[in-house]
Amino acid sequence: MKKLLFAIGGLLTLGLVSQANAVMLSLLPASQTASSGDTVSLDLVIDGLGDFSASSLGDFDINISYDMAILSFQSYSLGSMLGDELLGEAIDFSLGDIGSGQVNIAELSLLDPDPFSGPSFIGPYLDDIQPGSFSLATLEFHVDSLVPGSLTTVSIASVNVLGDGFGLPLILDSTSDAVIGSPIASVPEPSSLILMGLGLAGIGFIRKRKTT
Repeated sequence: MKKLLFAIGGLLTLGLVSQANAVMLSLLPASQTASSGDTVSLDLVIDGLGDFSASSLGDFDINISYDMAILSFQSYSLGSMLGDELLGEAIDFSLGDIGSGQVNIAELSLLDPDPFSGPSFIGPYLDDIQPGSFSLATLEFHVDSLVPGSLTTVSIASVNVLGDGFGLPLILDSTSDAVIGSPIASVPEPSSLILMGLGLAGIGFIRKRKTT
């Protein structure tokens, strides 16, 4: 009898997981330009959830990687779609910069997914407040050294936890990284160089006449 109950429970769990939406994680904007000394912002965005309906996001734990020789991590701020931390609706479990060029961002919602699931049966409910796509967090990096014409990538290194409002794992379909590139320094065209040379030669000729 006990084995039968475990089997039924396992089948129900598999059924709930199979019905979950396939979601995508992205760092946006996908590409931007920056130079040494600039500060850049990236949004960690989830897409593919139910649009103000199940499935909603209940928790996440994600590592973001970056090149420490080019960027330095400055700060992060969590979005509001998992609940208001100040009201005790969500808990920030982020570790921030964990070294080796990685940043950890994690949050747990304490809100019920819908009015029927409990345990509090008190709104707001995740299914009601979450759109199909929203920002989990905004990260800021300082560009320490980026050679003109080169680029660097900020990546989603690992997704440790990604659960729906019931705590069941969401199906991760894909991830998308962000590229930061430095513009190529402008080089004068040949015609501009010729005009510049003629101008300098003219100045030299005028100065020479004045001295004579």
